[in-house]
Amino acid sequence: MDSHAGTPDRDSREQRQLSTGHVVSFPLELSCTLGGVVVPARRATLEGILPDGLSPLSIAPRVGCVALVGIQYHRVGHGDEFEPYDEFAVIVPAVCGSRTDRPLARLLGGEPGGYVHWLPVTTDASVALGRELWGYPKERTSITVTDGPRGLRAVVDNPDESGDAIRLEVSRPRPDVSLRGVELSSFTAHNGELVRARMQLRGEVSVGPPLGTRLEVTPELTSELGLRQRPLVRLYGARVRARLSRGEPVSSR
Repeated sequence: MDSHAGTPDRDSREQRQLSTGHVVSFPLELSCTLGGVVVPARRATLEGILPDGLSPLSIAPRVGCVALVGIQYHRVGHGDEFEPYDEFAVIVPAVCGSRTDRPLARLLGGEPGGYVHWLPVTTDASVALGRELWGYPKERTSITVTDGPRGLRAVVDNPDESGDAIRLEVSRPRPDVSLRGVELSSFTAHNGELVRARMQLRGEVSVGPPLGTRLEVTPELTSELGLRQRPLVRLYGARVRARLSRGEPVSSR
């Protein structure tokens, strides 16, 4: 499916004004560079994090996973509504509506997606954007996301203590996967409801073994997520574009 098909004129888009005065049009247009890893985690720990209606994606008996992704936004919106900002996403791959605990089998009976557990960002406007429209757990903190010839590097300061909460380095191999036609769902808990937002992706990324990656996570965050800090998969994309829909209660399916 071509993500441009049926795109409404800008004047006919649904709009929403934030508390900051920014006006957001849906679907929200995004352009970014990203790099991340997927790491194994204790499924029992992840079950305690997820809201009702979601269960962790099992990759092995009693093992789930967590995606850690550094993102450098180049454009947010249809013009200059928002200044570029950096973000670090901590996402729990999850399934909505599945009733089986067998590894990967739950995909056959439910909707896969990612539950956004933590989303530190670098601007107040992006905090309002995520919290007010989707309930994303955004907070402003010090993040540095840089992209160079060798790959992407992300550093997230620890908001409660000195030092870094997360340090991530992802190599920059040649892109090998096209995102055209790919649609993902993200889940959040917003105003007491489980909310889904759909995202259509375009561009090219590289997905493969975790060669050339480096990950350091504080013991506190490691314990909170049940992480094993051994990356399974590496993901990198230099020119990724997306269209993010307005959130909808999952019960409306």
